[in-house]
Amino acid sequence: MPSASELYLMRIWKQLWGATGNKGDADAIPTIAPLNVGESWRVATLNNTGVGNNKLFQTPPLYEGQICWIWCEHTSGAVVGNRQLSVRIENALGVTIGVLARAGVTQAASLTYKYLFAPSVADLAALRDTDYLTTPIPPTSFVTGGQSIRVLDNKGISALDTLVVYMQIAYRTI
Repeated sequence: MPSASELYLMRIWKQLWGATGNKGDADAIPTIAPLNVGESWRVATLNNTGVGNNKLFQTPPLYEGQICWIWCEHTSGAVVGNRQLSVRIENALGVTIGVLARAGVTQAASLTYKYLFAPSVADLAALRDTDYLTTPIPPTSFVTGGQSIRVLDNKGISALDTLVVYMQIAYRTI
C-alpha cells in the first residue's frame, strides 16, 4: 500500500503528465522506490591565515569534497608589482590539473582587497566599494582524496604579503 506522500506524488504526476495509471498504459505512473544514500554530506569551514601569498588545502585520503565558497582577504606588502589571486586544483604530486578561477582585477602594492570565489556570483572586472571583488567558480567543483585546493597570487610577487583564506566545503567519505 503506497504511503500518503507517495499517493500525493502519484496524483501530481497524473496532473502534470496526464497519466492514467491503468495497467498496460504506456504512460502509467512509474514505480516509486526509496533511494539508498550511503553517506550524508557534512559542511566545514576551513581557514589558512597569516603571512604568505600561497595557501594550500589538502583533501584527506578516502574523502571527497565540493567547494561551496572561498573568502580571501589579501593585504599586499610594499614590494612593487600587480598581484592576481587564482584558485587551482592540484593532484597528489602538486601538479595543477585545473584552474577554477582568476580574479578579474590585479592588486597593486600596499592595498587590502576582499575576494569572494563562489558559484553564481557576478564576474566583476572592477572593485565594489574600493576593495571588494566577486569571481564565479564552477558549481560542481569537486576534489577527491589526495587532491588539493590552492589559493595564491599567481604572479608570485611577494611571499611577505598576507593572505587570509576561509573556505566552506561540503565533504563525505568515499
